[in-house]
Amino acid sequence: METKKLDFAATLRDAIYIGVKNAPSIIAALVLFLITIWIPYLNIGTFIAITLLPTQLAKGEVINPVGIFDSKYRRYMGEFFITMGLMIFPILIATLFLYVPGIVLSLAWSLAYYFLIEKGKNPIQAIKASNDATYGSKWIMFFIMLVVGVVFGVVFGIFSAICSLINVGFITFIVMFVLIVLALSISMAVNASIWKQLKDNVE
Repeated sequence: METKKLDFAATLRDAIYIGVKNAPSIIAALVLFLITIWIPYLNIGTFIAITLLPTQLAKGEVINPVGIFDSKYRRYMGEFFITMGLMIFPILIATLFLYVPGIVLSLAWSLAYYFLIEKGKNPIQAIKASNDATYGSKWIMFFIMLVVGVVFGVVFGIFSAICSLINVGFITFIVMFVLIVLALSISMAVNASIWKQLKDNVE
């Protein structure tokens, strides 16, 4: 099977379309997560659900914020934390070698949680599947995230300067809130597009 490479332009288009369309739902899901984060056991399920939001966004539907409370997410608690443990220490060690290896590993394994739950793989298989699926696309992933980060940095800078000139606290709060919501939504939508394009690289 030929490995599909990530499409830079398509990913950015998806990020804007999916992110803007789902911005209210994503912020609602995050608010619900933050409100209930103090509830033991439930908070594990909602944390896993938030981590997996990009897989729901990739399906092209507007997500249901209340879906983060679905009990199916808590069922994968053990596998999720095993996968996390297997990834964290190698990434930390790789980061010690002047950061770049750590970044490469982070990108290579960024789809592991999605393969774990969406494709029903075990932790080792999920990490390997992510590594295989992202093969040949890691530089594109890096540049997409860099571009999105730089664009939002510039936009935040411009609007911060405008708000400073206006000097009205309420307006500044609203503007910054909207920008943060869009940044979170589009970041999740980037991951959704990456998953949508690369998930079929692995059986």
